[in-house]
Amino acid sequence: MAAAPFAAAAGGLLIPATAGAAPLPASGYRLTGRDHPLFAPRYPYEGVMRRLAPDLGPAVPLTAVAASANRTAERVPQWPRPSGNPPYRFDVSPQRRLAGHAFRWDPNDFVTKRWRPQGITQDYDGDGASPAKTLLVSWYARGSARNQGARLTVVNWSQTGAITYRHVLLVEPFSERDDQDELRDDIGATDIHAGGIAWYGNHLYVADSGYLAARPIRVGIRVFDLRRFFKVARGPGVGRQPDGRTFHAHRYEYVLPQIYGYNWSGSARDLTFSQVSVDRTASGPGLLVSEYATDRRPRLAPRLVRWPFLTAGGPDGLSPQAEWAATVPQGLRTQGAVKVGSTYYLTTSKGSRRPGALRTWRDAAGATPRHRSRLNIGCEDLSYDGSGSGALWTLGEYANDEGEDDLRAPFSRYVYAVQP
Repeated sequence: MAAAPFAAAAGGLLIPATAGAAPLPASGYRLTGRDHPLFAPRYPYEGVMRRLAPDLGPAVPLTAVAASANRTAERVPQWPRPSGNPPYRFDVSPQRRLAGHAFRWDPNDFVTKRWRPQGITQDYDGDGASPAKTLLVSWYARGSARNQGARLTVVNWSQTGAITYRHVLLVEPFSERDDQDELRDDIGATDIHAGGIAWYGNHLYVADSGYLAARPIRVGIRVFDLRRFFKVARGPGVGRQPDGRTFHAHRYEYVLPQIYGYNWSGSARDLTFSQVSVDRTASGPGLLVSEYATDRRPRLAPRLVRWPFLTAGGPDGLSPQAEWAATVPQGLRTQGAVKVGSTYYLTTSKGSRRPGALRTWRDAAGATPRHRSRLNIGCEDLSYDGSGSGALWTLGEYANDEGEDDLRAPFSRYVYAVQP
């Protein structure tokens, strides 16, 4: 889709030619908490986890999973330069990139088409004080891996040492009756895009853009407890095995089970929960939800909505009632959004062949997003480190998606930080 028209530059920033920012009544934006799977409302997550405990074994905290990292990323001190002859194409260097804040996944993860990285969050999101040392990245499965759902990558990051990481499968605990009408407790893969993630307190909030037409239900947000990873046997498939005591997770060694969820229940036009981030710049911490949209009609302009946290990241930690909502004119293809002070930063993408952009927006009458700087091709989610570095972390998703024989499509699967 073509970029929005722009007028003349002012102060180095491009100003869109059209306006129309509109605050929205927050009363129309509500969530309903959910302590059970949508398909098994009689069996709450906590009850399932209690019954699974003897076979799953003790819970493992995030720090232990990070310490067990089994893959090594490659530091990217300089952005790869183009080489070869046309029509070969390569990823573009992001502007305002922070020195020493870039890496690429190991060779297999860098090129695989079975998984795409999407969301990113880090320590400062979690506690509002710590610098980024642990990055969490979400991926969704594609193609032959589609039934595996989504995974989380725990990254040990530093500016000088080795960058190591481990993948963990996101799962949903559930119960069902077998042929003999006996209750069977198990875990299954999550059918989720995981387009954005936010670490707050001890919990991970994952955007769920799914819509169940049969009910109908717009899902919204899934919650995972970062103190409760579980180690499982490496093997094919997912869930309890025939011996009744062993669990597999598509050959992953760790799983992270869902423990809560939120469904959309607002009276406003259904909100697509595309991305989430922690907003620590208002009177109290909140969860900022942004919406990916490609439709240019004003009434369908993408929106930003903020729900306040009520407790320190507990499973019922979000207020059901949003406290703020607004449309973002010209905010099409927004992949991530964070708030820093009074400014919103947005990543916007332009497919697998054109660079993305970092844009700024202020919640003011008539305001529209302004171009800030160029990002790489396929830029995704955003996370703000306010501990001192001021880094805006983002990442690219593509791995030559046009096909192995089309060298014009670049590999853009880098993780990096830019200056606000």
